[in-house]
Amino acid sequence: MAEWQQGKWVEPPEGGMTPAMAPALRLAASGGGARPRARLDGVLVELYDEAMARFDAFCFWYARPPRTPAGIREVAKRLEAYGSPESLRIAEEVRAALADE
Repeated sequence: MAEWQQGKWVEPPEGGMTPAMAPALRLAASGGGARPRARLDGVLVELYDEAMARFDAFCFWYARPPRTPAGIREVAKRLEAYGSPESLRIAEEVRAALADE
């Protein structure tokens, strides 16, 4: 695979790896770099499930934010932007639960 170096694409040598690729390959081989996905606690899971069940078509257009802190923040953001007064209550509860963490 070609690699971008100093303003141009450079093809790798016959062996297939350039010196610049080696650190990334070592990191990948060691299993490093990948952070474990944070899980949500019970309250946030319940709020996530309620938001998806009640406001799916209106607020999420069938998108599924992941069940992570970042995903639940996206849920609150969409509920606030596209939802009804009832969805604002759920978004407020999500924000409060995230603040407690």
